[in-house]
Amino acid sequence: MSLSARYFCFLILAAASLSALAAGGVSDPAPSPGVSESPASGGQLHRDQSIVVGGLNRSFDIFLPDGLGSEAVPLVLLLHGHGGDADTMTGMNGNSAPFRIWLDIAARETLILLIPDGVVGPDGKTGWNDCRADSTTNPTTDDVAFLQSLIQQVQQQYPVDDQRIFASGMSNGGFMSLRLAMEMADQIQAVAPIAAAMPAQSECPPPAEPVSVLFVSGTEDPLVPWYGGEVGGSGSGRGTVLSARDSVIYWVQHNQCPTSPSVSDLPNLDRWDGSTVRLYDLPGGLQNSRVTLYQVLGGGHAEPSRTERYSWLWELVVGRQNHDMEMAEEVWAFFASH
Repeated sequence: MSLSARYFCFLILAAASLSALAAGGVSDPAPSPGVSESPASGGQLHRDQSIVVGGLNRSFDIFLPDGLGSEAVPLVLLLHGHGGDADTMTGMNGNSAPFRIWLDIAARETLILLIPDGVVGPDGKTGWNDCRADSTTNPTTDDVAFLQSLIQQVQQQYPVDDQRIFASGMSNGGFMSLRLAMEMADQIQAVAPIAAAMPAQSECPPPAEPVSVLFVSGTEDPLVPWYGGEVGGSGSGRGTVLSARDSVIYWVQHNQCPTSPSVSDLPNLDRWDGSTVRLYDLPGGLQNSRVTLYQVLGGGHAEPSRTERYSWLWELVVGRQNHDMEMAEEVWAFFASH
């Protein structure tokens, strides 16, 4: 094959990756309703469950660890990104999925996981109605009401520790976790938005109480810019965001945390991934709240993971994936401190 032919094939593969990104990277057929999976020993993932909220039939997966009894356990919500679904979060579609590590954590630590699905927005892709007032691609559904109802149903059915309810999400799901922190501060103890930032134009009221927040942000993220600006680039319609620094400052001021962070560098375990991680930690806020930032220097729009690694072709689209930390384990350690 000539060099030009090889280059043409490369462009075709790259274009396919771009299409996958726009569609959420998922093309697998939907699983049968009610299927139970055991992706991690020590529990069951119950897929394609449903609840009616606001006249809409909403779907979700739930992971129940073995040994649930009368003792209350933490509840963690995991929210997918724009164009994704619960299967993309847990790797049930067969792709690499850093959030899949949560299944192992939940089995080990005895946690209940809620993994809900968003709804289709104006652009034909699934998503969440987060706080970005200037986004034209988000659905207009009341996703806060949906998630509140879902939490209440799980609380009625299982022994949930009401003081240990947390949420984490990727990209659009990370933005939605921030909305929960804003509007459900009396119920959510901490959130961890991954590759997300505070909206520059917000439709959400300020939070009524302190909420701990952990950000994971890449300095070379091509979709959610480190220095703020338009999400997805000019003309995408996905709204605008504050910089990572200003997003942290917002929560430091709200939680009344000390303004001088402790700063440390994580060990550079993979010297070939083109990125390193610097940790900024600001504990000591009101009601034991804290704000933490994992700055992924050279990192893109990808969740850091040592084990769930994206292909080099996917990294051409979303930027570098860091392999020095296991995102889910770091987030759980943050949640567990509350």
